[in-house]
Amino acid sequence: MSLDTISAQQKFNNDPSILKDPTGYKIRTGDRIRISVRGESETNVEALIDRDGKVRAAYLGELKVSGSSTKQVEALITKEYKRSLIYKKPIVSVYVLKYSDRVVFLSGSINRKGPYVLPPEVEAMNVVEVIARAGGFTDIARKDKIFITRTFYNERGEVKDTKTYEVNVEALSTGSLDRDSSKRFWIYPGDRIEVPERLF
Repeated sequence: MSLDTISAQQKFNNDPSILKDPTGYKIRTGDRIRISVRGESETNVEALIDRDGKVRAAYLGELKVSGSSTKQVEALITKEYKRSLIYKKPIVSVYVLKYSDRVVFLSGSINRKGPYVLPPEVEAMNVVEVIARAGGFTDIARKDKIFITRTFYNERGEVKDTKTYEVNVEALSTGSLDRDSSKRFWIYPGDRIEVPERLF
């Protein structure tokens, strides 16, 4: 790995415009994972994490794995194999083969409209950063009044509420906000960003 790559990675890891889980990536619904036990090829399973956050491991049935790291899932499966007297000392490996897409939608006066997929390890991203990664504003964008619509769900995954926030991205990006204002507006998966045109 080159020094440039290392410094770019460190910059990404310390980037204040990105909110990451300090304890590392947690498996989510929609991820595709591979489970294997060393030396036991019949246990090799590739599976999609279902809506309930569960996956089926060979000989064990369904296990709840969403919200856990791959290491935690390895420990859980190892424990279950021992408890069920299937293997005495299994060496379990769990890999994420494909991360579920966690998308933000952009519309209006922005250079790259449509879905923007957040990197897998990112929980949320500063709105200024999302817009920059989507190619920035067009020449006719109204940067001081963009609309962010967020949908809230209950524990059963049913829509509970929808709110629209008005955000002054120009002030956020230039740092010209009031002292009491937040310096960032976090964008979460599922958010919709709409950039209106300026009135001439």
